[in-house]
Amino acid sequence: MLSTRRQRRGQRGFIMVIALVALVIMTLAALGLMRTVSTSATIAGNLAFEQAAATSADRAVEAAIAWLENSTGKASVSGLGTCSTGTTVLACDQKAAGYAAVRTDPASGQTWTTVWNTLVAAGYTAVTLSPAQDSAGNTPAYLIQRMCSTAGDASSTNGCSASPLALDTSSSRKAGSLAPPTNAQVYYRITVRVAGPRNTISFIQAMVAL
Repeated sequence: MLSTRRQRRGQRGFIMVIALVALVIMTLAALGLMRTVSTSATIAGNLAFEQAAATSADRAVEAAIAWLENSTGKASVSGLGTCSTGTTVLACDQKAAGYAAVRTDPASGQTWTTVWNTLVAAGYTAVTLSPAQDSAGNTPAYLIQRMCSTAGDASSTNGCSASPLALDTSSSRKAGSLAPPTNAQVYYRITVRVAGPRNTISFIQAMVAL
């Protein structure tokens, strides 16, 4: 009888140990699950912020392209920007419109934040939309840079970037084929800075050719 009682006590003690180990494992699993859910929620929130910022930036890019299209080929008048009479609007700086006729690239180790601040400090107005802030709390603003090394009407002499597409202008073209365009496209870099909620800052760029 005494031996049987000892066996039963030993079994109870062993079951208690197993129960405690199982409880510890379940607790760790629950903590891991909670951490996974929290991380997933954070990632989903960040993706939502990113998508909202991208959508806001798209609006700014479209506004900048509309300004470029309206200004392309338009003759300058006295007192408009830094242009002289006889040139086109896009041949020179239009600081009030956030337009630079000459490109500014980041130096070694510089960020686009530095370039942006440099242009704003030089008098280029970062153009905001109306309303300035969207429903997600993002405020986009844009600056435009023509991809040229000097001001003046776009040509090969002032370093304006031309289309990389090589056109066949040889005499072997078939009769009746369309002649290649005589005017090379000029490239413009649109930089959008999006100030979002929680003090977030995003930069999105688009390159357009007109």
